[in-house]
Amino acid sequence: MKMDLYHIFYLSALELNFSRAAKRLFITQPSVSQSIAQLEAHLQTQLFQRLSKGVILTTEGKRLFEQVKPAFETIQLAEKTMSERATLKQGSVAIGASDSACKYLLLPKVQSFQKKYPNVHLKLQNGSTPELLAKLQQGMIEMALVHLPIDDHLYSIRGTYSVHSAFVVGARYKQLTEKAKTLSQLVQYPIVTFSQQSQSRIYLDELFASHQLTVTPEVEVSAMDVLLACTKIGMGIAFVTKEFVQESLNQQELYEIPLTTHLKQRHIGIVTTKHAPLSHASESFLSMLTDSFNKQ
Repeated sequence: MKMDLYHIFYLSALELNFSRAAKRLFITQPSVSQSIAQLEAHLQTQLFQRLSKGVILTTEGKRLFEQVKPAFETIQLAEKTMSERATLKQGSVAIGASDSACKYLLLPKVQSFQKKYPNVHLKLQNGSTPELLAKLQQGMIEMALVHLPIDDHLYSIRGTYSVHSAFVVGARYKQLTEKAKTLSQLVQYPIVTFSQQSQSRIYLDELFASHQLTVTPEVEVSAMDVLLACTKIGMGIAFVTKEFVQESLNQQELYEIPLTTHLKQRHIGIVTTKHAPLSHASESFLSMLTDSFNKQ
């Protein structure tokens, strides 16, 4: 039996008038009457009692209505939900980033997005680049801000943000900023850096190795705030993303060491899983994020 007949029955039972039901269905009143007759013949029972001004449900009609009503209410709710998600009246965005990228790149855009779409729920998860890529594959997040390069055969890079690396110190080692230093001079001092699995640490180790140098950090941390705190109290030289510590440099809480070696630009990418469609809310947030990166 076609669902259309039950839909016509459902609206007719709500309206208790075939003409009004026909208007809601955008069909003629005779078409409604014919469809109800077909359904009654199929079920071998009378569903409506015809009156001079409308209809009323029979006992069997009432029973059928109570059984089909939840199904159509569920469909209507699903349509309403899908419509609201398409217009961003509701929805969710699940995104991951490192602590520093979250604080300096993501949160300002989160604030703007929430002002524009207050009913969209944002889920933020922190982690290292390998952890975030694993969460993408597991479907725990829809996009991530990660340090590039990555093995991109599984991922789509939707936008990039250029950053610069720097070695910085607190007041205790401020004298190191007076003249440009070589990398071999830097390794003579305590180094404060991230743990070995972080992309920043991998880049740092590769940088020193390219100059036939090795470094054994004095302090290894997993969070940007801890790294900066250790550096400010004089525990050593920190390798950082300059854009993320610009405020501390401006306030002279940290000082950049000039180098004789040029440090190449690095890139942070907005990454999604290939062939995995994003929700309307996630596409809108991604568009806002990539627009801001393009204006860099």
